[in-house]
Amino acid sequence: MFKSDSNPSVSNSDENSVLILAAAGAVSPVNELNAVNRAALCKSATVVHVQRNDQLKPEGANRWLMYLIEGALTLYNGKDEVGSIAAKTPESLQPLFLDKSAYQSAKTQTVAKIVKFGREQLDILLREQQKNAISVMDIQVTEKDNLIFDSILEEMKTQKVSLASFGETTTKILSSHANVAGIPELAEIIQSDPGLSANIVNEANKADGGAGDSITSIRGAISRLGVESTQRSLEELLRKNTIVPASDVIERRFRRYMQRTALSTAIVHVLSKELPDIKPETATLAALVSDIGELQIITHANKMPEVFATDADLDGVIDNLRTVLSSWLLSSWDYPEDFIHSANIARDWYRNHTGDIGYADIVTASLLIIQSEMPDGQPSSIPSADNLLLARRLQQAGIDLKEPAEIMRAATSKLVNVQSLLKTA
Repeated sequence: MFKSDSNPSVSNSDENSVLILAAAGAVSPVNELNAVNRAALCKSATVVHVQRNDQLKPEGANRWLMYLIEGALTLYNGKDEVGSIAAKTPESLQPLFLDKSAYQSAKTQTVAKIVKFGREQLDILLREQQKNAISVMDIQVTEKDNLIFDSILEEMKTQKVSLASFGETTTKILSSHANVAGIPELAEIIQSDPGLSANIVNEANKADGGAGDSITSIRGAISRLGVESTQRSLEELLRKNTIVPASDVIERRFRRYMQRTALSTAIVHVLSKELPDIKPETATLAALVSDIGELQIITHANKMPEVFATDADLDGVIDNLRTVLSSWLLSSWDYPEDFIHSANIARDWYRNHTGDIGYADIVTASLLIIQSEMPDGQPSSIPSADNLLLARRLQQAGIDLKEPAEIMRAATSKLVNVQSLLKTA
């Protein structure tokens, strides 16, 4: 890959997997791959730890695309210093030594880390993706991943997808849905359950033979189905899908998922009011279903609790499969492209995206705020908003992720209002 005076060590251990995944979502052209193909490319990626004052040369650059992810480099053309690159800047999102005429070597200013991706494999994946070839589903990472994925695959083939509902929420919805005044209140009640929300939208998309436009909000789904039909459907769906967690591991993760999703939907509703091109109801649905693959995993893990003896067992499968399963389900259920896009990129924290702020951006913002203000105490790959390109773009629109207290107050107030609708009769 390069010459280094101190012969740096190369590591592809678990501790570097987060760095590799984050880089894959940010650097160009790797970030052009969809979630499935990025996961495939990351299997062979490695992180190289480089000591201070080491010299890097482009030997092997024809085989690898290399990116600076930590530290800084001074660039040389011969003996002449011609510039520098620091991690987490726009320049670091481009491959090192791509333009051999610009500089011929680099020296580390500090301890640094380089991530390298296989160039030939990337080219193949990009070509196949551009030809709209059959999606690559070879995402096996562990035996537990395979067990969950195979279970979900069999269910998807029958088109009878299970999305678990939590017992406490089910009781409140069944006790209150018939007593609310109208569609807005009924929508708020449905939105307290992500699985129920996803299923109601799916039913609305299938109404009239699927001839209508795809639904973009829970209110829109209720309007298409009718209030009484929606109420009958939600009762049937809840009674069919409500589960009793089979272990403490599954119950803890289920509670974390429900709490995070509820807070995320409240935050995006608040943020959307500051953005004229973002519809609050659509933003709410985007936040509800962006991580719907996680709910699928929890649902199927509950059928095999003996496989998930520790929190780490279940967390690992969710980290590996959540994005691809979310995108797959939303695509198969004819959700609009904005929702599929959000599922694919909302957790690409370091993505370099220009243009108008979209639904995926505010879903990402909500996750960053939650991690900053109300972390659940569990290990997380979610970074600080400091130095993220998204944070700067949102700040230009009047949303400061570094000052989230007011956003959290408004979101908490909205959650209180929802809970008042869910009071048990």
